[in-house]
Amino acid sequence: MLNYRNFYILFLLLTTNHAFSESPEANAPQNNHKQTYLVLTAPEGWRSMEAKDLSPSVKMMVVGKGDYEFPPSINIGTEVYPGTLKAYLKRIKEINSSKGAEFKDLGTINIEAGVASLSQVDKKTEWGNVRMMHVIFKKDDTIYIATAAARREEFPTFYKSFFNALKSLKFEERK
Repeated sequence: MLNYRNFYILFLLLTTNHAFSESPEANAPQNNHKQTYLVLTAPEGWRSMEAKDLSPSVKMMVVGKGDYEFPPSINIGTEVYPGTLKAYLKRIKEINSSKGAEFKDLGTINIEAGVASLSQVDKKTEWGNVRMMHVIFKKDDTIYIATAAARREEFPTFYKSFFNALKSLKFEERK
């Protein structure tokens, strides 16, 4: 893991936000084209995981400190999906139910990027009972899934940090 603030200074020359770009040109030599980034303001003191340690569908992850082996975390994943957000959410609910997880649709939430779906999933894992809060939204043909997770008994401790970070999601254009 990298130190949260140092990672941003190296990656984006920022100290409070984390961002990633879906643009293929993001790793290309400098040009005058603007890149669009999804930015998340992570909780103070949390650390960023190195991209090489993440699964291919996860674009970024920040991790905090908790009392258990399973630390509190927030990650953002993407999936190309040409269907509607409503159809995608139905699919997610079916997948979770088939795996024995409890899925709750909590309605919508206003985030800086716009209106998103808010849901909660409780599931049993090798680390114990885990609660996840998902903010899911669609832009063009891409679904963005921001997931805040912690052990269920520890989740209330991090709820405010999770909620503030998820509400901060926004798109920014930069050169």
